[in-house]
Amino acid sequence: MGSARGARGRLRHGRRATIAAKLPRLRQPPGRCGGTSDGADPPSGQRQIQVGGARVVRRQGFPMSPVVLLCGPIALPGVAAAGGYEACNSRTIEALRLRGLTVHELRFPQPQGGAWAKLSGYLRGFLRLSRQLNRTPGEIFHLTGLYKHFALPELLLLRLARRRGLRTIYDIRAGSMHRHYARLGPLYRWLFRKVLLSADQVMVEGVDYQPFVQQVTGRPAFYLPNHIKATGMPARQADQADATLRMIYVGRITVEKGVETALQTAQLLQQRGLACQIAIAGNGPAALMQRLRAAYPQAEWLGSLQSDAVLTQLGRSQWFLFPTRHSGEGHSNALTEAMAMGCVPVATDNGFNRSVIGDAGLVLPLAAEAAQYADAIEAAWNAGSWSTLSQRAAARTKELYSTEQAIARLHTAYVDLMKAPV
Repeated sequence: MGSARGARGRLRHGRRATIAAKLPRLRQPPGRCGGTSDGADPPSGQRQIQVGGARVVRRQGFPMSPVVLLCGPIALPGVAAAGGYEACNSRTIEALRLRGLTVHELRFPQPQGGAWAKLSGYLRGFLRLSRQLNRTPGEIFHLTGLYKHFALPELLLLRLARRRGLRTIYDIRAGSMHRHYARLGPLYRWLFRKVLLSADQVMVEGVDYQPFVQQVTGRPAFYLPNHIKATGMPARQADQADATLRMIYVGRITVEKGVETALQTAQLLQQRGLACQIAIAGNGPAALMQRLRAAYPQAEWLGSLQSDAVLTQLGRSQWFLFPTRHSGEGHSNALTEAMAMGCVPVATDNGFNRSVIGDAGLVLPLAAEAAQYADAIEAAWNAGSWSTLSQRAAARTKELYSTEQAIARLHTAYVDLMKAPV
């Protein structure tokens, strides 16, 4: 007892203390964060450790499981994820909880309305986030940042977390980091470097970012790709023996995502006498959807599908067309799902497509038109190489992009971060 009082006295006089001692003393309701508040002994096979003011139960024989505050774009309960950020964060949170970790969700604000309404909404939203960060018990603050005009509030959140004594992670998602860094001027470059240097660990969605992070921080970046649960996948229903070649596009229906290039590719192959069809899964602006449906009536328009239905459709298709020219392209959810199902990708050299696909698909120049897509697909199909590419795609996803291995690595990274010197 006396030594504990002495430790608190030394802390009041400005001496450095351990991470756990620096966390705020929080009054916890019973069972919060897996801990106990009634002084009872933990069940057999478990032990208690002190996390700030809370006693947290750890299961013996399992890796230490830090309490994580995951912050960023996160879908509301019962609401479908809007975009890749929300979808990947939701999968990560669910998988971490299945491994026994306590994860608290700190959602980025998503204000609606005009410019002033959004500005006011973001200001109120980030103030709310800072209050949540101050009062939520935890050990690791994992921020999946949006950078660009969010760089300043993200820097402030990281510094607030460090003042609380939390270990901090800045997780760079999407594929627009280099473009913003080059385009937004010296003040933004200075600010973004401060963001990276304020994190104990920087994580990246694409290996393409690793050299930049190493150069700025002097530390290696942790590679956390987009991921998909590899177990329990539906069986494939299409192969090269089928009489009809089936292609599919999955995602937002926009011009910049290249959906019309995909439709034109199918049209050209049909004109060349190849028995083929194309399915389009997703929705977009009403005017664009109306124009495309009228121009390409031979396409199968599936609309927006739930995840299980998307996987089934990918299993019925041999080729996944992804001619995206979107400037912020990163590691696409749909690309990962297609590869997991052995649906061979044919994609632009954009975002992280090339490094994700590797030798398990076809990667074409960013400016490639429908004729080049048709040529590439026809040549690979006639050469009989589809089966090999399909097997490579499924194996590559299981090895590199499965939720099982990605989350196991992330869990280990959390534990290593807690062990690292302050």
